[in-house]
Amino acid sequence: MYRAVFSRRAERAFLELPIGLARRVRQAIDILIEDPRAHGTIKLESAPVAQYRCRVGDYRILFDIDDDHQVLEVVDIRKRDEQTYR
Repeated sequence: MYRAVFSRRAERAFLELPIGLARRVRQAIDILIEDPRAHGTIKLESAPVAQYRCRVGDYRILFDIDDDHQVLEVVDIRKRDEQTYR
């Protein structure tokens, strides 16, 4: 089992989400803690923000995985648009 660590940006973005969406994002993060490469996890090729992403509706959870220390670092939670992966 991995330990989830939120960046300041991800924490702020999570707290600004509507309650229903925040609940869905939290469920997705719980699944990622169990298996960071679960179904729906996409490895990003050259995105400077994070190594992986997981889709939750119109939002994306951007995160990195540290297998050596069993840490899932949630870098950001963004609404999908042209600026998401920049």
